[in-house]
Amino acid sequence: MPDPQPTTVWIHGAGLSAQTWEGRAEGLCLNLPGHAGQPRARQASVAGFAEMLLPQLPPRCALVGHSLGGMIGLHLAATQPERITRLVFAESAFSMQSRWIDRKGAGFASWLTAKLGPRGTAKLAAMGEKGAAKKAYLTEVARMDPEGLNDAMTAAHGFDGRDLIARIRCPVLILTGRNNPRTHKQAMDLARRLPEARHRMLEAGHMLHKDAPTAFYGAVQAFLAEG
Repeated sequence: MPDPQPTTVWIHGAGLSAQTWEGRAEGLCLNLPGHAGQPRARQASVAGFAEMLLPQLPPRCALVGHSLGGMIGLHLAATQPERITRLVFAESAFSMQSRWIDRKGAGFASWLTAKLGPRGTAKLAAMGEKGAAKKAYLTEVARMDPEGLNDAMTAAHGFDGRDLIARIRCPVLILTGRNNPRTHKQAMDLARRLPEARHRMLEAGHMLHKDAPTAFYGAVQAFLAEG
């Protein structure tokens, strides 16, 4: 008998929840540690978050990760290559520590999140956004537990996955939003460094699944169907 189709596991970004996919994600939608009532991670790092999610993963699965979820997906694809069949790396980064200015900016962002709290962080993130993306920030992020949100921001801004890239063996779809140039350079670098990767730019901002849901889910499903 042929092997069953791998389950698709969806991993949301910092301050959001499994509800962010609004029922359009087919598969298993996980909540990150410290989000939506889940216990906090023992370590506020991408590796610590991945460790907490690992027991929930099926034996074989494809991962769709947005932002912090993409970082966690990259970590899992590198450390669990026998289990991860495909990876969608959406509006994410493989390192927030590669340059001095990145490290300084990451430290400031983590400090600011702690200073502003969930409501203040939500208002700041929502500036310049509109429609469903703005609503997601002002509702989901605003109601986060402060410690859980701080953990997530610390994990994201402290991430350095440069050493993980050479260990990725599965096909990777890299998705970026044209309106968020901060992710473009690393997306193109990652696509060049991974032999089984492709990069696609969508007409959207950071919240791809909110700004351009038809294009986002269409690209994801087409990529997953190849496997």
